[in-house]
Amino acid sequence: MKSRKGFTLIELLAVIVILAVIALIATPLILNVIETAKKGAAEQSANGYIKALEDHIAIQMLENATYTVPETYTGTDVSVKGDKPTAVSLTLENGIVTKGTITVSGYKVTIENGVAKKGSTEAATTE
Repeated sequence: MKSRKGFTLIELLAVIVILAVIALIATPLILNVIETAKKGAAEQSANGYIKALEDHIAIQMLENATYTVPETYTGTDVSVKGDKPTAVSLTLENGIVTKGTITVSGYKVTIENGVAKKGSTEAATTE
């Protein structure tokens, strides 16, 4: 009698089912990691924008003795590396950012004590 080599249909179906279960478990985990990374990138971009804004104000103060430091800032015109914000609403004290929000890369980042508050980043709503 000849020896048959290969897999039966049931064995192949069992492997496919196992792979499908693994895919169903892994997909949400991977998507969550991607979402967390995007939020972290938005927070870092916001921190970079705050630093660039504070540097811009300091330069203006040094170059122009009559420069009036704003108490609030809503512009997006400060030159910055990385993603530029689409909306900015910051409160400043003596040229230092204290609080506010920055919308960057589709995420609204809350600023407290001059830095992006960890865990406060949420998807920006379109209004």
